[in-house]
Amino acid sequence: MIPSISEVKGFLKKLGFDEKSAKELVEQIEYFEIEAPERDDIVREYLRDECIETIVNDIVKEILKLNKGKIKLLDVAAGSGFFTERVKRKLEEKDVKVEVYGFDITPSMLKRLNEKGITPIWGVAEKIKESIEIANEHYSINAPKEFDIVLSTLAFHHFLNPNGVLESMKSVLKESGRVIIVDVLKHEHEELKETLKDTHLGFSLEEIKEMGSKIFKEVKASYMDVYCEVGDAIVGLYKAVFA
Repeated sequence: MIPSISEVKGFLKKLGFDEKSAKELVEQIEYFEIEAPERDDIVREYLRDECIETIVNDIVKEILKLNKGKIKLLDVAAGSGFFTERVKRKLEEKDVKVEVYGFDITPSMLKRLNEKGITPIWGVAEKIKESIEIANEHYSINAPKEFDIVLSTLAFHHFLNPNGVLESMKSVLKESGRVIIVDVLKHEHEELKETLKDTHLGFSLEEIKEMGSKIFKEVKASYMDVYCEVGDAIVGLYKAVFA
C-alpha cells in the first residue's frame, strides 16, 4: 500500500513535526510528485552515462568491503529507484544476495519503486526508525529494524536537518554496517534552491566530515571524478562513508 497525501500529513503530525516543518515537507512532496513520472530521465539528463556508472561502481565497491554474502540495504530518499535498482543488480552480479528497501517521502516515488520490485517504505529521513514502525504497523511491510547498508544518493542536500538525518541513519544501522552518501559538493548556484527545491547548496568535505564525526566512529569523505550538469550549472560530487 502507498499512502495518500492526506495520510502523509497525518503521519507527519504523528511523527511530531510542527506546522512549519510539516508545510515545508509537504511542499517538497508536491514538487517531487510532479517530477516522479520523469525522474529517471531527469537523472540521466543531470549525469552522463559514465558518471552514473562511476557512482554505482563506487557504491558497490564500498558495500563489498563488508565481505558479506547476504545484506539488507536501505536506500534513504530513494526517489524512483534509479540508483537503487542499479546497485542491486550489480551486487547480484557479484553473487551478493541483497534485500533492498526504498525509503522515500513522496507517494508517487514509492509507486515507481514498487514497479521496479523494490520494497517501498514511506517515511521522513529525520525519523527513519519511527517511519519504519509506522510502515510495518499500517502497511504490513515487515521491514527490518536494522540494516547492513544505509545509502543515500543525490538527496542529502534536500534534507531540512542533515545532522538529524545522520543520527536517524545511525539508529537503523547494524553494529558492523556502513552509511554511504553520494551528494553534491558545496557550490554557489543559489538559483537551484528555487528551480530544484534544494534546501542546501551542497556541503564541503570538511562540513560533511564534521557532521559525521559527531555521530560515527569512522568517517571518510572524498571527491568523486563525476559531476552534475543542471542547465549552465556544473556541480561536483563527493562520497562519504560512515561506520
